[in-house]
Amino acid sequence: MAASKKAVLGPLVGAVDQGTSSTRFLVFNSKTAELLSHHQVEIKQEFPREGWVEQDPKEILHSVYECIEKTCEKLGQLNIDISNIKAIGVSNQRETTVVWDKITGEPLYNAVDCLTNE
Repeated sequence: MAASKKAVLGPLVGAVDQGTSSTRFLVFNSKTAELLSHHQVEIKQEFPREGWVEQDPKEILHSVYECIEKTCEKLGQLNIDISNIKAIGVSNQRETTVVWDKITGEPLYNAVDCLTNE
């Protein structure tokens, strides 16, 4: 049985887009800007009071891992070699704060974002 050949498309670029409502990972051909694959996961939000959004930091982190894993699986199904991903950019929640325990690495509380009406 012959091994399947992986397509060589030149350098690929990944992008993590981690927002308040979802996380996405996208992979583009850097020469053509063609979107080759992506995966998106919704994030649960809690609204404990007006103007305040909270999220589970572990869920956010897990969603990033899941999106990268699923996108790479899809690339594999397209016979695209993921070792050609040469750079990854990250866009994240700019107004959100998480405090982590420096010894355990565990979050001390939920991620907190204060909504504004700008």
